[in-house]
Amino acid sequence: MVLKTTRITIETESLLVVRRGKTVVTWCPVCCAEAEAMTLKGDSLGEDIPSTLLRDWLAAGKLHLSSSDGGPVRICLTSLLRCFESEDARRLPTPKPTPPKTGEGK
Repeated sequence: MVLKTTRITIETESLLVVRRGKTVVTWCPVCCAEAEAMTLKGDSLGEDIPSTLLRDWLAAGKLHLSSSDGGPVRICLTSLLRCFESEDARRLPTPKPTPPKTGEGK
């Protein structure tokens, strides 16, 4: 009797859209490199990303914040991307579907 093995590989992809975010290239002291950074307003990046998740990443040292000369607090986007690529991103809520607009293209 010959046994057959079937291997199934599932690849996933995600997209993070941050609206109204302005980025600058600045020095990230944790990465020890220049990186794009975004100013953090409040304690959240929007309604789709819970502030508790950001705090967990900060506490674990995964998310990098910096501030220069008392300026605004900025998030290193390189570290933010790494956080989303980690398994912690599975805790994100499922995005709400956007209903199609009627009458477009006429």
